[in-house]
Amino acid sequence: MDSKVEHTHQEEVYNTPQKGGRKQNCCRRFWWAICLVLIVILLVVLLPIIYVAIPNKAQHDINASTLEVTHQDTVNPTSDTIDLKLDSTIRSSSPFHPTIDSFPAALSLKGKSPFLTVQVPEAKSSKVTNITIQQNSLKITDMNAFTDYVTTVLTSETFDVYMNGKATLHLSGLPSMKVNYNKIVTMKGLNKLSSLNITDIKIVPSMDPTAPNLLANATIFNPSVMTLDLGNITMNMSVDGQSIGTSLMPNVKLYPGPNTLPLQANSNQTAVIALVLSTNAKYKNGVLPVDIVGDSCVHNGQHLSYYEAALKSNPMRLNLNIAPALGLNVTSS
Repeated sequence: MDSKVEHTHQEEVYNTPQKGGRKQNCCRRFWWAICLVLIVILLVVLLPIIYVAIPNKAQHDINASTLEVTHQDTVNPTSDTIDLKLDSTIRSSSPFHPTIDSFPAALSLKGKSPFLTVQVPEAKSSKVTNITIQQNSLKITDMNAFTDYVTTVLTSETFDVYMNGKATLHLSGLPSMKVNYNKIVTMKGLNKLSSLNITDIKIVPSMDPTAPNLLANATIFNPSVMTLDLGNITMNMSVDGQSIGTSLMPNVKLYPGPNTLPLQANSNQTAVIALVLSTNAKYKNGVLPVDIVGDSCVHNGQHLSYYEAALKSNPMRLNLNIAPALGLNVTSS
């Protein structure tokens, strides 16, 4: 009787599981589930950071950066292309300094179609990043839009150019990120060529009615950062609606700052003298209010319609003292 009780007791002791062993068995059995939960938690935390928070931060930093054009060359124009060089400076306060892949960017005026598309080169971002865009024979993408741009440059004191593109950023150890690169660049214009003056006027006697009979210098201050190659500019001159001739400025290239350009004219000297010396002359002091309107703009034999339209939209008036050049002794009015 005692032996049976003892045997049963031994079986009960043997079959009773230990608490520590149960936990170990559970861990061994469900280790993969625990790892999966940990991975899911990591992904839930990290993926929004990598694919949402960091790209949003990158876009914010791009938006907060500034772009300044420090110099622009627009040279070797043809009827539908230009050579363009843009020196620009990007400033950013971001602690992150990604590499930005080369990308195309459209240039436009507000609310207008893009007039040019430029290729921005690859750059390593820093607090101050200097970038040069240089492209030869760059196609004008929309002639009407480019004409509006050129006219705005000529007639404005300041103006805005919109640069829009999509760029790819790279930060070490992270996937590449797409950002929108949209900037507004404020630039100085030519302010209607308001500084234009004609000096050193000399009369050149000529028996050929088609030959220049007046030589002078045209001085223009260019307040912008642009160098502009305009070719041969022909202008019509008049006083009170009466034509007094045409003038030509050959091979015009405007540089930033002061410019002195040679000017030659085929003037109607008889009409000019009559305006000063006739019985009913309005300008007996020899100072003529000359209205000047651009007529043509030609470079290497090609008419530059965009420059011609801009010049025609910007009539100018100069008070020219022509008495000394004509050798006239006039009385002041």
